[in-house]
Amino acid sequence: MSSVKPVCPKCGGSMIGGTLQVPVERMSAQPMRPFMPDAFMGGIGSVEELTGGRIRWEERTGEKTGLIFKRDETRRMTVAGLRCTICGYIELYAQEK
Repeated sequence: MSSVKPVCPKCGGSMIGGTLQVPVERMSAQPMRPFMPDAFMGGIGSVEELTGGRIRWEERTGEKTGLIFKRDETRRMTVAGLRCTICGYIELYAQEK
């Protein structure tokens, strides 16, 4: 990014940089222990685990790779963005890692 402060295209407010992350909930089962008091009441429930993942942009380069089996080569980039501090407008863009 350049040293010039980005300006919101909608309202003219100042923009701040950030990354887009997607929370993913995973359910993991707990092993049932037969001698615990909860075991006779249906066991211990599953535990929710919240993990975050960053979004990536993938595009085909038009080149083929591989010796025997040719397949399209892809280029992967991370997605970052800017958010307006006044109106909340978000602008996303792909950038090299």
